[in-house]
Amino acid sequence: MFQIFNLNFDNFYKKENSSKFRIIGILLLVLGVVSFLYKGFGIKIVSWTLAIALLFLAYLNLKNLNELKRYASKAEIAPYNRIQFFLLGGSILLIIFPNKIQGFISLVLGLYIAYSQLIKLLRGKNNPYYRFTIWNVIVLIFGLTLVFSPFFLSNFIVSILSLIIILIGGNLLVIGNKIK
Repeated sequence: MFQIFNLNFDNFYKKENSSKFRIIGILLLVLGVVSFLYKGFGIKIVSWTLAIALLFLAYLNLKNLNELKRYASKAEIAPYNRIQFFLLGGSILLIIFPNKIQGFISLVLGLYIAYSQLIKLLRGKNNPYYRFTIWNVIVLIFGLTLVFSPFFLSNFIVSILSLIIILIGGNLLVIGNKIK
């Protein structure tokens, strides 16, 4: 019944696997090109992938929680319940509002980066052994860019992931053609 999920790496590069390599390679190439050309679609895919990862973490936390319920007190279980709530809530929000959550994450990250660099500047102002270097200026500009353009980080991540997916798809297509 679950033969599609059967992973057997014995004789991985056999001739009968060449069509599977080519099909997966073509699918990855199409997915990579579409997400590279349409950034909104790519942001949704990244958000949904992150949501699936959060759901998997929620599943692992639920297994741990069920194990703890046998012998632990409610006070010991309470942090795991809170973690479960945040994992499920975060995954639902990432599925329903992918663009807004990505923008919010970029905004919060940008505010944190800009704040930390400004604090370093203010603390190091009277310290003769500390210098606010070019690297600190670049990080501050990056943080301010994330604040004023929250989708900059999301578009950058989508572009990099799309190129990686295109490279993997091309590699699988070449491997499938070599095997045949």
